Amino acid sequence: MNSKSIQNGRLHRISLKVLIVVILITGIFFRFTNLDRKVYSFDESITSLRISGYTWTEMVQQDFQGKTISVADLQQKYQQINSEKSWLDTVKGLATEEPQLSPLYFILARFWVQLFGPQVATVRSLSAWISLLVFPSIYWLCWELFRSESAGWVAVTIVAVSPFHVLYAQEARPYMMFAVLVLLSNAILLRAIALQKSPATSKLSKAVWSIYAIALTLGLYSSLLFFLVIFAHGIYVILTENWRFCKTLIAYLLASAAATILFAPWIWILFCNAPKIEATVGLPRISLSFLSSLKTLILITCRMFIDTHWAGGIIKLCSSGIATDLIRLIVAALLLLAIAHSIYSLCRSTPKRVWLFVLTAIGITAIVLIAVGGVADRYLVPYILAIQVAVAYLFTDKIAAATNSRQQKLWQLGLIVLISSEIVSCAVSSQSQLWWNKYPSSTKYNPQIAAIVNQAQKPLVITHGGNNITGKILSVSYLLKPQAQLLLAVKPEQVKIPDGFSDVFLYRATEALQCELEKVQKYKITPIYQPGDVWLWRVEK
Repeated sequence: MNSKSIQNGRLHRISLKVLIVVILITGIFFRFTNLDRKVYSFDESITSLRISGYTWTEMVQQDFQGKTISVADLQQKYQQINSEKSWLDTVKGLATEEPQLSPLYFILARFWVQLFGPQVATVRSLSAWISLLVFPSIYWLCWELFRSESAGWVAVTIVAVSPFHVLYAQEARPYMMFAVLVLLSNAILLRAIALQKSPATSKLSKAVWSIYAIALTLGLYSSLLFFLVIFAHGIYVILTENWRFCKTLIAYLLASAAATILFAPWIWILFCNAPKIEATVGLPRISLSFLSSLKTLILITCRMFIDTHWAGGIIKLCSSGIATDLIRLIVAALLLLAIAHSIYSLCRSTPKRVWLFVLTAIGITAIVLIAVGGVADRYLVPYILAIQVAVAYLFTDKIAAATNSRQQKLWQLGLIVLISSEIVSCAVSSQSQLWWNKYPSSTKYNPQIAAIVNQAQKPLVITHGGNNITGKILSVSYLLKPQAQLLLAVKPEQVKIPDGFSDVFLYRATEALQCELEKVQKYKITPIYQPGDVWLWRVEK
């Protein structure tokens, strides 16, 4: 009987290991499959502009002056590496036009493209590879928090197929780098504190605090939002030390001060060039009321586990109406209850140093972003990671502490359902050309517009506008045939339509440009794609 129990136990452990490996492989597969399928978003096209080394101002001055340029030439010049610019020009472009974006990711992206090429899948693959570092990082964090291998592996499986992680692993933006550095800095801080409190390892803690300072510096150079992480760490250290000015607090202050000093050059750049941002690429406008922020936060909280709706509504069913809304409400309520129970269980069954760390990571990020009306998935990385850690602990603790096999199987079933819902979400989104993280307001009609233009034998696409239109035309250009011609202008009077084109289109034309063509130049303008607002017109003499 004993030998049979031992054998069953071994089989159970082997089965778990195989299941974990399968889930990890599934998560890796989703990160790299169909990397070039989704539309290249507004922000991603600006990433490629930064990689090229050209600035928005240079692009406008050189090629938004009413002359024609082919899609192939536009992309070769402003979306690819060229010999005229270096990585220093990438930094210069960020410093002068987008200093709110830290430069580390964009520098790495430039070298990545230089090595492997400018194709969409290649550019996005940098984020996909970086996202794999989330696995060991979250495992280490769970070990530092719970001293539990099981909790670490559960957390790894949850993030491996999390819709949030998979979507942003396929985004040519710095969000996955931010996530990795958040996890690493969290784990390093906990390790430094643990070493400092032990007399036998207090000397070693100085080296770890130095590594912590380096991690904070890298974090700041990956995202300005890392200041929220540093702030949350400070609150945690102060509260765990009961407001005492002790060695741990001094070490934290020295490390965070060192990181801030090392980041000071970029802070100075941000301070000097912030007024120029709106005059070039513009700032993202997220200004939500308290209730809207809270609603968005709830949606994002649920969407990290279930996300089968391209527009961001958690789930999409065959029909719409009261029944669908009710099902969405029930699913959201169940997820929120599970997360609340995770946090409650964490606070009840772990020491203060554990639950306080997770709560500060969740609370500080959420409170600050709600206060400033800036709640968005990409800004909530520390919040999302902390919740996923709490959920991983809940399932690990409940499965281990179950008093009978039925209770244990119920919790195991719950974990299977959660991970299955994540896998289904990733499977659905991986086949879609558009998803909510691609900012549908500016990209959702790109495929239809490109299909209309590409039907023409020799098309000309005209567009006019300010900073907002540049990213849009760069984004849609990825779907246009290379020989299609573009006529780009910042002033309506610069638009002079040349002869020799089979079809002439207006893309997102302003009223000023319509007036110029219809009343001054006597062209006939007909809307041909109007899914609400008019996105595309045909121009005829």
